[in-house]
Amino acid sequence: MASRPDYPQTQASKHRGVALITVLMVVAIAVSVSTLMLVRQQRAISRTASLLEGEQSLQYNLAAEDFSMEILAEDARSDANSGHGAVDSNFEMWATQWPPFPIDGGVVRARITDEQGLFNLNNLINSNGQPDTEEVSLLQNILNANQIPPGLVQAILDWIDPDNDPSGPMGAESDWYMRLEHPYRAANTGMAAVSELRLIRGMTEAYYQKLKPLMTVLPQGTLININTIRPQLLAAMIPGLSVAQAQTLIAAGAPNGYERTDSFMTQPAIAALPQQQLDALSAVLTVNSSYFRVSSEVDKDQHLTVLRSIIRRRSATDLQVCYREQVLPQLSQAAAETGTDNAAMLSSIATMSNSMNSMKENALNAHVFSSGNSQP
Repeated sequence: MASRPDYPQTQASKHRGVALITVLMVVAIAVSVSTLMLVRQQRAISRTASLLEGEQSLQYNLAAEDFSMEILAEDARSDANSGHGAVDSNFEMWATQWPPFPIDGGVVRARITDEQGLFNLNNLINSNGQPDTEEVSLLQNILNANQIPPGLVQAILDWIDPDNDPSGPMGAESDWYMRLEHPYRAANTGMAAVSELRLIRGMTEAYYQKLKPLMTVLPQGTLININTIRPQLLAAMIPGLSVAQAQTLIAAGAPNGYERTDSFMTQPAIAALPQQQLDALSAVLTVNSSYFRVSSEVDKDQHLTVLRSIIRRRSATDLQVCYREQVLPQLSQAAAETGTDNAAMLSSIATMSNSMNSMKENALNAHVFSSGNSQP
């Protein structure tokens, strides 16, 4: 007698196989979802920790900035009580290099330097929108001393002046820049950063690196402090003067710095200059300063945060932050380790990022330079 097929048992086996596969799929999906959630959570925690560390480092930098402003205020009070008037020099406490200040997991370093010890590019155009002949002559001397074509002055003037007329055969207004492969327009206003020099016709990276340590960007009409001037700048301003001679002249103001520009002008190496050159030099010099740069950095848990601020000091009770930027040290280091072209590119990236960081604050503080308003 033939046996009957066991269909129900076969169907049950198939159902058990399907159920097992279904369970495995559900487990796999659950594991995948859980893993994804854990990864996202770890990223969120890491991102939050990074933000907290960045904010903490920024607060340390701002504290260093506040401390620096208090030192500058104390210096102004000291000058007011001295009886000889306001004098700022590298022999004073604010100009010394302070020891690092320890914090949890790292240190804070800060340094104050005088921005009026540099050549102010915005002085090239006077309040009437015309080239300032004395400032232009000084810049030509600086270019000659650094083996840079003096004709570059024309392009720099055209970048700043309000008109659209080239200053000479080496000048360039917007029509010249608009014909470039990547066109842009001339600013036709005062510079906001020394790095704008990179955009000017005829400027190379080599020229820029020579000029950068000697230049600053401040409101029109600021004078150069002879007590804090960079020796390289003083030597470049006076044809035939060596850097060593410039250092000797600056050091002759010790221990308190020159109290009057006349004291500097009567130094033998200066008094021997032609009268026209003496008059031009005397017109751009001073012995005190209103603008200072505070450079602070927080080195914490192997992360470096750098903040640069420009402080305007009118008196011991009137100090303001006119400009503030966070620097990207990793890009600056990368630029230093690469070739010239890559260095220029990386530095430009850093400049754009820094500009984005400070854009809002610049908009709020822009009138400090233009109107002298004492409110931030």
